Amino acid sequence: MPGQRTLLESFTARGHPNVRSSHETTLEFTKASQLTTRGDCIAGVEASLAPADFKESTRAALQSSGAFLLEIRVGNFIEQVHGHGHPGLSLNDAYEMVFRKSQYLSGRTVLVSCDKAAMDFDPKMKKVMQRPGQLIDVALYKLD
Repeated sequence: MPGQRTLLESFTARGHPNVRSSHETTLEFTKASQLTTRGDCIAGVEASLAPADFKESTRAALQSSGAFLLEIRVGNFIEQVHGHGHPGLSLNDAYEMVFRKSQYLSGRTVLVSCDKAAMDFDPKMKKVMQRPGQLIDVALYKLD
């Protein structure tokens, strides 16, 4: 059946007054608790997970080049980002995870060829993400 999805990982992050989510090509979540306005791709701080924490089954799936869905829930808002894995993903960063429109690979990269970046989020959702401590729920799915 088309459109099935399998949950690989779920995590939480928190809002911060300096969340701008204005970057044109990337989206990031970080375990850091502080954020400057220069971090314009960051959508949430205090992430409960980073690529180095992923299960082995998640790593294998992401390195298969398949299709994936990142679902971000904040208050009454939901954003969905579709992207792809890549055999070259190392998934070894212990603090930050990045979802990219490009094919650029680094230890922080989780998905490439994404259809959205931080700037594509609903402006009203971004305002909610600027609330200190606002809960952000994130789930990563493999699409079958």
